Amino acid sequence: MNTDLRGFYEEFALPSIVISTEGGLVLANAAWRALCGTVSAEPWAWTSVVAEDDRDRAHREVQHALEFSRAAEIEFQVHPVYGVTRTVSVAFAPVSVAEYAGLLGVARDVTDERRREERLLFMAGHDPLTGLANRRSFEEALERAASLATTRGVPSMLIMLDMDNLKRCNDVFGHLQGDQALVNLSMLLRTHIRASDLAARIGGDEFGLLLSGATLADAGDIAERICVAAKGEFVAGAREADLGVSGGIVAIDGDVEPRVALDRADAAMYAAKQGGRHQFVTWDAELGELATSDSDAARVRDGLGDPHGVSLVYQPIVSLKDGSVSYYEALARMNGSTSDVMMPVEFLPIVERLGLMPRLTLRVLDLAIAALAENPGVSLSVNLSAADILDTSLLEEIEASVRAMKTPRGSLLFEIAENTLLGNLGVGRNWMERLSGLGCRLVLDEFGTGLGVFVLLREAQVEQVKLSREFIGTLRHSTESRAFVRAVRELIESQGKSTVAAFIETDRMLADVQEAGFEFSQGYALCEPGADLAELARRMGAARRP
Repeated sequence: MNTDLRGFYEEFALPSIVISTEGGLVLANAAWRALCGTVSAEPWAWTSVVAEDDRDRAHREVQHALEFSRAAEIEFQVHPVYGVTRTVSVAFAPVSVAEYAGLLGVARDVTDERRREERLLFMAGHDPLTGLANRRSFEEALERAASLATTRGVPSMLIMLDMDNLKRCNDVFGHLQGDQALVNLSMLLRTHIRASDLAARIGGDEFGLLLSGATLADAGDIAERICVAAKGEFVAGAREADLGVSGGIVAIDGDVEPRVALDRADAAMYAAKQGGRHQFVTWDAELGELATSDSDAARVRDGLGDPHGVSLVYQPIVSLKDGSVSYYEALARMNGSTSDVMMPVEFLPIVERLGLMPRLTLRVLDLAIAALAENPGVSLSVNLSAADILDTSLLEEIEASVRAMKTPRGSLLFEIAENTLLGNLGVGRNWMERLSGLGCRLVLDEFGTGLGVFVLLREAQVEQVKLSREFIGTLRHSTESRAFVRAVRELIESQGKSTVAAFIETDRMLADVQEAGFEFSQGYALCEPGADLAELARRMGAARRP
């Protein structure tokens, strides 16, 4: 290569290498040497800077590009320069300049990109708090284990376990200590399982273990050691809060589908808790009567997996002054393969037991946002459960959905029950701040069912308070009861929040809440839930008092 051309390549800002048609090194410029290290002029000796695991592949791909005079992009790691291993992507292209012919390679440092990709991939499959696998990764691993058991006869054992009394720990010592308990339990699980086993945080305080190639005796031994260790002082205050674990054990032997195995493990875990906690129970046929049947649980799973498995009906919150609608509450229904529909009282306990509340909430939110887009001028509320606000990844998904909405700010509301907030006040405050920051409105639901409720009037960033069914029911008890309900309503409204009397099912109850001075009401006495939001809004508008 002539001196001028060599000088150009040497000063070229991008890391570059020139390889002759015979495979000999012609040039590695200063930028290449700074990134990848010094290379020899011997044929193929340029690969001496390539990490050993990538060397043969890089050699073959360059040889192929030379042989067919084709462009190629090759990614490999290079030996540490200044003590740091780098990943480079080199774009090779045929080149012919004067008497020279071969390949010109221009390198790009992609180390940081690959690290970010690896981090994102890790986060997609792992719980951010504990670093364990998440539910999705666990269910995928369970599918693979079931397949191995069916096709090759390789058994595994499934253990589902739940931390006992975490709520008590949160209430007494605070949520930071509760989170630390979850982290410490995850470390404890890692200590007691084998390298070939998988531990996952399924959601909230529920964990799963998949023991590859294990027997029932192996699973029982591991479960016993975990149970004993979890009774110890694995986090400050553990003994005072009576922390521990309860769990259920099921064999993955090819006889049942993964989702049925999960249901059975949940049933066994439920039996362990019913039997006094701090123990593990192995599933057997008799336990099927202690928990939801396999068919019901399978139906719920199918419903959440089917794009049309969940639908919404809507019930208005109505002004008692002029009949106008404040907003509509979105209420979920679970659709079956036949014409029958599961009501919330039927499917919600199953969803909660299976740890699927966040998935249901996301489905309801998606349907509600779609309904808002189709019905301009309407506002809708979506309910959040205790399991929801304990799931940090769910909040991030909800924020992403809200940001992508095309409807006006304020058209979406979230309802959070009093007991949910009282039991998780620190986490709940974070949810309220972040949702309010996105322009969402907040409603405090089922007010009056717990202790210390008036603390929430100061702490909860809500604009409306729904009083519980039990609270409203006291209106008919006595003059003193009516005076008390009226005083509570006035106290709530003195904080700048409006009140809703919910579950009003008869004309007599409606008259009672009107006499008590409530501003809004909700229930069958005013309007039954309807599936056609547009028609419901039209009808409520027509019925509005002049």
